[in-house]
Amino acid sequence: MNAEEKKRAVAMWGLALCLLSAAAGWMFMRFGQAWSIADLPQSDSVGWIVSAYIIAEVMMIPVAGKAADRFGCRPVLALGSFVFILSSLLCTVSLTVGMLATLRLAQGAGAGIMLAIAFTAVGKLYEPSKRGKCHELMTAAFAIGSLFASAAGYYLTDTFNWRAGFVVLSAMAGAGFAVAWKFLPPTSGSEEKTDIADTAAVALLFGTAALYTQTVNDKFDLLSVPSAVFAAAIIALAALALALGKRSGNPALPVRMGGFEKKLMFLMFMFSMCGLGLIQYFFKLYLAYYEFDIYAASSYFLLLILGAAGPSMLGCRKVFATGVRPWVLTGSAIVAASLIITHFIADKGTLQFGISLFLFGLGLGFIVTEVLCSLQTVVEKKDMGQHTGCLMAIRMIGILVGNAVVGSYISEVLHGSRVTRVIDLNATGNALEEMASNFFSDIRQASASLDEGLMASVLIMAAVAAALAAVAYALEKDDVSALRRDGESPGER
Repeated sequence: MNAEEKKRAVAMWGLALCLLSAAAGWMFMRFGQAWSIADLPQSDSVGWIVSAYIIAEVMMIPVAGKAADRFGCRPVLALGSFVFILSSLLCTVSLTVGMLATLRLAQGAGAGIMLAIAFTAVGKLYEPSKRGKCHELMTAAFAIGSLFASAAGYYLTDTFNWRAGFVVLSAMAGAGFAVAWKFLPPTSGSEEKTDIADTAAVALLFGTAALYTQTVNDKFDLLSVPSAVFAAAIIALAALALALGKRSGNPALPVRMGGFEKKLMFLMFMFSMCGLGLIQYFFKLYLAYYEFDIYAASSYFLLLILGAAGPSMLGCRKVFATGVRPWVLTGSAIVAASLIITHFIADKGTLQFGISLFLFGLGLGFIVTEVLCSLQTVVEKKDMGQHTGCLMAIRMIGILVGNAVVGSYISEVLHGSRVTRVIDLNATGNALEEMASNFFSDIRQASASLDEGLMASVLIMAAVAAALAAVAYALEKDDVSALRRDGESPGER
């Protein structure tokens, strides 16, 4: 690499650290947040500490992607990093649950901006044949932050205080931004003015969808009048966003996508729902069947990452030459098979549980990064943020839907009708034991319920994954054709 290439590579590591912070911020208080903030006044609004972050993050991803096309990556990254770091530090001085949830809303907005810029910058700064390794770095940062943040949050809270997690997040984001700002090359912006009404409609659409995933099965049932109202509102907002986008000369949504891109968006949503959404299933399955130990449960995710690493590193480097179809077809078949295997062996022992996770990760390694690389192959650089931001927002919604649909049953079995409140730990010296006694009055009964209900849901997800293979098979080699049509360098268009 020459000097400029080395600087750009260092900038990617800075962006990856920002992305790691954003992903960790989503998950590090998700499990056991009531215990985490036991020194704050009791409140029935504890659940919003996580939900506020998620909603704001999803809202800002497509907006930030479009802003990167308009203003370039560096200034948008600066804004997102500043909001994330400042709100993280302010979280440490929260006096009430409501104050903390409000600051988490701002923190999530900053996280959404950083997430969108991390993936968009790769598409803007690298040609297709060189994007794969950078996207693998970003995907790894996202996965590590999401999978291990809960255990890290537990450790920091047990060792110091719940506020320590916010200090660590702000420090990581600050260090990542400093590196990225110093070495990230400027990217050109556009002279086209932003359509405020169109952008607001898009943000409201994704925010409403995220809000629905955070309230369904908690505030109301999946099959209920409030749920139907939410669904109608989401459909109406989608119609409004599409209508405004078609009338706008600079829409926030890629409303003029071809069939190839639409299929990729659909596949990303469905596989995120079937795949990454089931991570919560594995996590709580371990806690219910084997031991209430968040550290041991989190350690098994190393097997999932190990399974995904090989095909992902190979696929993201080769997909620009082969096209995405063979990768998605292979991955969907492995995901479907691994979920069926899980149905029969995951509850038989920790070895079988680990094998299930490894196979599951193996299948995902053929899909997620390859779809992203393929989409960016057929997109012009001037619209890279628009398409990438939309794809990543759809990916997040897919994850949340998977958690809502599959995870809701788990939560119902494990928690029953328990209302999440701050737990008084003054009389105990072991937080995990206290949580276990509060959360699981009868582990054996919970395990039996899981065996009857959740394993069946895994079979349903496997059937969905198999059906998606048919959609993947219908993909043409549009990504490869784009490379050949544009002299192997569509990124210069």
